[in-house]
Amino acid sequence: MPGKPIVFGTGLSGMVGSRFAEMFGGEFELVNLDLTTGVDITQAEAVDRALNHPAATVIHLAAFTDVSKAYSETDNKEGLVYQVNVLGTKNVAVACKKYNHYLIHISTDFVFDGVNPPAGGYRESDQPHPIEWYGQTKLLAEDEVTRSGCRSVIIRTAFPFRARFELKPDLVRKILSQLQTNTLHPMFSNQIITPTFIDDLGEVFKTFIIKRPSGIYHCVGSTFLSPLELAQKIAALFEIKADIKPISFKEFMKIGPRPRQQFLKISNSKLNHDFGIKMKTIDEALLTLKGQI
Repeated sequence: MPGKPIVFGTGLSGMVGSRFAEMFGGEFELVNLDLTTGVDITQAEAVDRALNHPAATVIHLAAFTDVSKAYSETDNKEGLVYQVNVLGTKNVAVACKKYNHYLIHISTDFVFDGVNPPAGGYRESDQPHPIEWYGQTKLLAEDEVTRSGCRSVIIRTAFPFRARFELKPDLVRKILSQLQTNTLHPMFSNQIITPTFIDDLGEVFKTFIIKRPSGIYHCVGSTFLSPLELAQKIAALFEIKADIKPISFKEFMKIGPRPRQQFLKISNSKLNHDFGIKMKTIDEALLTLKGQI
């Protein structure tokens, strides 16, 4: 009787990866590759040793994701952001090609500029145009995956959130906590984002491990909305009486130098068309999250 399929994961101890492990650890033999297990993805030899194994699947989640800190390293190829996001991805992709692994590479909506998206949201065929260093390094990482020639799929996701993860707050849990303590700062009324329920991402990973598609897929939630609307929905669902104040995106942009994307509407229609996967709306996801909490 064959054993469980082997899935290597960089960053399986992180916010997205650990939830996938909780959901599907019984179906796959999961092997975590990151600093917590002694694997530094910026070191090519370490990655090669770790992935020296008969053909398997690799989910590459590990990344430097602090956008503000990334901005402070703009154009610095010796900095940690470039080393992790670009060179780390190159090392993973090269090893995947060498050992015939299938690579699921996780990217971001920040590869787009958020200036004038199509009415239905950015599609996979739309031209990326990142406006800050984090997004730029993630687009360069996508290029490394393609250049390596390994069997791969690129997943772009956006503002992932889940019910519980003590090590790092996501946008939804941060808003909920601040609503509960009456410390919520003013929220953008004229910015658009596409939040993604991490449980849905876990289902996508499982499907892709089995079906092994290629190309790029936008794996995001099914609702575009402003942070202000998101805060209002959270307050209503959790029955929190709060004075949620709006702030203009334009006015906020005068405060600091870091470029910010204003309209990150991302379409998941290709994912639904090709695999019948229906990512939750924000209302469905928040209701599920409340039940889990």
